[in-house]
Amino acid sequence: MALTDRLEFVQTISKTITSFTMSVCAMFGLGFVSQSFWKPVQVVIERIEIPASLEERGYKSEIVVKRVLDELSSYKAMAASNPKGGIDGPENAFFSSMSSEKETRIEANVGGVSLNSLEQAVRHVLQKNPVVVSGEILRVDKDGAMLEGRLRIADSIVSNRTRDARSDDVNTVIKSLAFDLFAHFDPLRAALAAKRLGNQDLALEVLRPLVSSGTPEQRKVALWLRASVAGGADRDQFLSEALAIDAKFFPALVAMAEFESSQRRYAEAIAFADRAIAIDPNSPLGFNAKGVALRQSGDRAAGVEQFKKACALPKLTPGCHIWLGLEYMRAVDGKPASKEALRQAYVEFTLAIKANPQAVWAYSHAAYVATELKDFREAKMLGARAVELDGSEPVHKIRFAGALFHLGDRVKAKAFIQEALTASPTISGPRANQFPGVRQIIAMINEDA
Repeated sequence: MALTDRLEFVQTISKTITSFTMSVCAMFGLGFVSQSFWKPVQVVIERIEIPASLEERGYKSEIVVKRVLDELSSYKAMAASNPKGGIDGPENAFFSSMSSEKETRIEANVGGVSLNSLEQAVRHVLQKNPVVVSGEILRVDKDGAMLEGRLRIADSIVSNRTRDARSDDVNTVIKSLAFDLFAHFDPLRAALAAKRLGNQDLALEVLRPLVSSGTPEQRKVALWLRASVAGGADRDQFLSEALAIDAKFFPALVAMAEFESSQRRYAEAIAFADRAIAIDPNSPLGFNAKGVALRQSGDRAAGVEQFKKACALPKLTPGCHIWLGLEYMRAVDGKPASKEALRQAYVEFTLAIKANPQAVWAYSHAAYVATELKDFREAKMLGARAVELDGSEPVHKIRFAGALFHLGDRVKAKAFIQEALTASPTISGPRANQFPGVRQIIAMINEDA
């Protein structure tokens, strides 16, 4: 090979290596920039000062910070596990404490340029430095029981909550501070978590400014949540507004299908459900909504087919399993469900609980089925869980009372029945016909009395 050919070959190899090196640098830079744009805001809780009286009881600033982070994780999990759908898109913030804010750096360089330096430069340009939060918990009066908690970002107050320590000590203040910090950075998910907690007023408080002055994307989600939280016969107005912003907004279409079914407008309900299914055929929620409309319109067989389609999808949902379980346990031609049908119902309710461990009605219906199958200990456990999840629903208390009665704890069973009837006298009326076992349990315990 001639010398000139060798030099040309070496130059070609050198250019290839240089080009490859620059491509790697470009890919890293582009990857980091895009990650910086889409990565949640990094929020670091620096310190929460506490009064000496709490320190004497074993509290420390780092423990309070850890508790706030634990509560934040709990709220985020509640928002993410909502069976009716969650909030699409990435989370807005990632929360951590100052002690855990130790990033692992890549100590390498390409062409004499440090990757660590490149990362620092991109952070500087994009201003993606962590947001630092600090705060304190104080006693309102020197010797009083009232606690006040505050969180700050720079000089801006994020939260200023006052709670009565005589009833629940510092824990309620910690939970409130955590929720307010969550709501500051991710208000829609915070409202969804408040709804899951059953705190309607808190959810509405967070949603109110978003409904009135949020971006179109925020408003449509806030309107959907507003309709779900407030309920009422006029909730279709909020859903219609959400669909006016985005006609393909899947959660609002499902909610409208459910609303129309509740108003006995089944053709309209099926139409909304079909639109939802066309938009997302991989979600079971549209099939569930259509199944409910068909079932309530009198076409039980068609409804069951829709529930089976929903349950066959990879995404787990409790709704279709609960509806299939109810279908198995209902009386047919005036005859009670067979033992085999009850066992099938029990399997469906178990699958519903697996899909969502917070599915309160799955526990309640399973408690009734277990009672009918004479597995009273299992019925007691399931009934207790239903009451724990929703102590305001008398049906759960009555079914739990039935299990207690069969196990011989008749005094406690009568107390639960009395409590349920006192809180909701109408449960012994026509409403009892909607829930298998309720009327029979009330009659059994009252006759024993």
